Amino acid sequence: MRKRRSSPVSDESGSLTLVIASLFLLTLLLSFAIIDISGAYLAKRELINLGEAAITRAAHNVDDSRYYAGERTQVGTGAKGPIYLLPIDCSQAARSLDDEVAGMALSNEPISVVSFRCDGDQLWVTFSSKVKPILSLPLIEGSVMNSLLTVTADLNASNVIE
Repeated sequence: MRKRRSSPVSDESGSLTLVIASLFLLTLLLSFAIIDISGAYLAKRELINLGEAAITRAAHNVDDSRYYAGERTQVGTGAKGPIYLLPIDCSQAARSLDDEVAGMALSNEPISVVSFRCDGDQLWVTFSSKVKPILSLPLIEGSVMNSLLTVTADLNASNVIE
């Protein structure tokens, strides 16, 4: 009996190693992406927490003249009666917000106020900051994973009187 020799072209030994190595690299890249996405999500949560502290403090600037004149906006009715919004002094709220944000940072990067709107009863603020990705790949120069990510948070606040 003669042994048949396989040609190098039809020999499939080692093909499983190539598949496993490719899947390992794919899994590694996906894990990097998931880690960076979760890092951006946590940075956004932190920005929301810092922004809520600042906007809440700003919303506590009551417009005394409107309050004592009885100028309140009714927003509904509860079990105890009408629900009103406490009037806000918009200029004082803007100054208070700027003072509060000036001392805040997210991952050693400053937080900025992108937009501020006040209608006398409610505040709407958009905060923004840049954060570094958790993992950076020096091999992929100029990729998204090596640049700062911009994180924004839209918040609003009012003071409810029941």
